[in-house]
This record gives sequence, structure tokens and C-alpha cells, in this order.
Amino acid sequence: MEISRVLYSDARYAYEVTYTPNIVFAHRKTGDLALQLLSPVAPDIPHPQHHAIYAEIAKKEKHPEPPKDTRVFPLIVDVPGSGWSGAEGYVHVPRMVELARQGFVVASIAYRGTFKDDVRFPAAVQDTKEAIRYLRANAAQYHIDPAHVTLLGDSSGGHTAAMAALTGSEERFNIGEHLDERTDVSACVVFYGPNDLLNLVPDRLAEGKKLRPGEGEFPFEAREIFKDDFLADPAGMLADASPINYISADKRLPAFLFLQGEEDPIIPMAQGLRFCDRIRGCGGRAEFVKIAAGGHGTGCWTPEAMKLIAQFLKAYN
Repeated sequence: MEISRVLYSDARYAYEVTYTPNIVFAHRKTGDLALQLLSPVAPDIPHPQHHAIYAEIAKKEKHPEPPKDTRVFPLIVDVPGSGWSGAEGYVHVPRMVELARQGFVVASIAYRGTFKDDVRFPAAVQDTKEAIRYLRANAAQYHIDPAHVTLLGDSSGGHTAAMAALTGSEERFNIGEHLDERTDVSACVVFYGPNDLLNLVPDRLAEGKKLRPGEGEFPFEAREIFKDDFLADPAGMLADASPINYISADKRLPAFLFLQGEEDPIIPMAQGLRFCDRIRGCGGRAEFVKIAAGGHGTGCWTPEAMKLIAQFLKAYN
């Protein structure tokens, strides 16, 4: 007999949460990228002036320095959706508090966008991977267990998270600093993210969804990701930017949790179902969760959904 899942009871202690804003993790020509950090433990951020003052007081009053908190927690790197236009990490901070209370360090990241920064795929994936490397390089300072890293994203952020989770150390996806650090993750949580761009329009038609503006053979998302550059090689570029095409049986696959609103007007259910089938067919673990009456974001970030994410990650990250 095989145990399929291990879940944790509500009796587990809920931590107080520390918020550290605007930690710069990458430098780009278009400007620095920062992350917003939520943590069950205050990060060990050096502040020389405060340290000097405390040391002087401790010396005069003969007080020993307080013991250092050495606890570490699994990391969630959160990639907010933005229609590939670029995001700031603070957008998701309120949503991530509950995950931090459940014993995760959560880093909600900023990344470059097609229209804000005039960049193309895979810029957002590169930024996400640099955030992972930065946090692994500074794991001790931020009380992170570098062996347990999860990606989480919604909509276009879910697409980016899935791409980052499946692309490993390939050079074109890794730029910037800390290149000696790994970018592999144990798990990936996707909220209503597209992942099979070549089949996005057929899936919309098959499920009776309205086509988005200007859609024909290729999806509206093509211009969000590439502007009109995709016209040079539509099928090739859309295939290259489809996470489902990076799933294979010869690589170690993260555990995937896919959450989809039943009434999502933009992303067809088939996108997530096909993705999870492909993961399972290649020997990986994937769970697809339908959120009854949920839309594209609206009604999806429920307490039940956040509890499920925490349970899934405690079992599989």
C-alpha cells in the first residue's frame, strides 16, 4: 500500500510575519529589480551603525549579545501576473502573508516587461531565475533553506514561473550575478497560467470562450510577450515560449500544483489539464484543482486555496 499525500493539521503554530521591503536582487539597464520579503523570522540584515551602538552599550553594561536566530524555512519565490508588462512584487504582498504565517519565506519579485521596458521573452524568466540565485546566495541572511525552493505565479506570472521551473541552467535563461548558484526548484504553483501557446486559441474555441482582441490563428498573448516580433516566426517563437514543451522524462521535474477558476474567461481549462497530464506522463507529480465559480483571479485566492498550497508544499517541497 502506498501513501499518496501527507497533510498537516491546523494545530501547527502560525508564525508572526516580518515584512522587509525593496531588497534589490538584480541590476538591469532599465533599472534595479527589487523583491518584497515576508518571513517568519526577521532577516539578518547588517546595519553597521546599529551594531556599533549595541556593541558599545553591551560593553559598558556587560550584557552579552542576544543569541542569533538560526531557524531556516522553505522559500517561495512569487511571480505576480502582469500580462508580461512587468510587475512590482508588492502587488502580491497581502496575498502572501498567510503563506509566511504557515512557515515559508516568501519573496514577491519585480521583473521586466514587454511594454514597460521594451524587452522580449525570456526576460521575465531570466529575472525570476536571478531572484532564485540571489536568495540562495544569501540564504543564511534571510533564514532560507536553499534545498527547499518553490515558484508560484498567477496568469502571465504563472507562465513565467513554470518556464523558470522547467528550464534548468540553460545559459540563455541565466544572466546577471550569482551564476554559481542553482536555479532548480522542488515545486511550482501555477494559478490560471497559459502554458501551451500554440493551442491557446483552439482551446478557447473548444470551450466556448470569447476570443481576445485581434485573435485569429495566434493568441492575443503573442503580442503581449513579443510585440509584433513574433510575426517573423510565429509558430517557432510561440513553441519556444510554451512551458509544456520543456517537459520531458529525462529531467527531474518539480511537483506542480495548478489552480484554475471554473469560469475563467481568458484561460481555458484544457491548458492546465493538458500540462498536468504531460507532467504525469513523464513521471512527475501534478495536481489540477478547479475552483468552482472562480474567474481569472477573481474568487481564486480563497483561504481554502492558500491552505491547500501550504499543505501541498509541506508534502512535496
